[in-house]
Amino acid sequence: MHRYLPLCLVIGLMVAFRAIGSALPESQPNFQPLGALFFCGALLAPGWRGFAIPAGIWAITYPLGIGPVSDVSIFLSTLLGLGATYFLGRTLVARGIPALILGSIAAAALFHLITNGAAWIADPIYQKSLTGLWQSLWTGPTGSSLPSWVFLRNLTVANVLFTSIFACAQLKLPKLTLSAHNTLAPSK
Repeated sequence: MHRYLPLCLVIGLMVAFRAIGSALPESQPNFQPLGALFFCGALLAPGWRGFAIPAGIWAITYPLGIGPVSDVSIFLSTLLGLGATYFLGRTLVARGIPALILGSIAAAALFHLITNGAAWIADPIYQKSLTGLWQSLWTGPTGSSLPSWVFLRNLTVANVLFTSIFACAQLKLPKLTLSAHNTLAPSK
């Protein structure tokens, strides 16, 4: 059971954040552990499982998120962004926690650029110019209640927070035991 506990916790965390995000879409849009889960995939599971586990969790929880579930282009651009996030994390996994934290910021920017760039290309609401691209990346559609930068900010904060949690969970701490004098001491 202990072997499956981290996976169950991650799935529970994903489902909880998706449900909360659906219930309160205006308060914390895009604040979820999904990007960090893909970014840290190679850290959390070896080989193909490092991508397959986050992808499976995302596919299961995708209907809980807000947005057009039936729109294949949004699904594919999101998958492309998450794949790029995974491969960026995979290149940084052996470089230590500071590199992972900085990389999680770059991963948020990369994901935002891919998904909002795809929206700019496919959505007729955006002009096909640098102004339209800027609108897609920063301000969002005219009349939108939230600008695009809010999604980037929340994704960046969530990536840093959850990458830190996932990375620190992998640290090997010394095992503490009680000594004869009822004090904690590292075991040998």
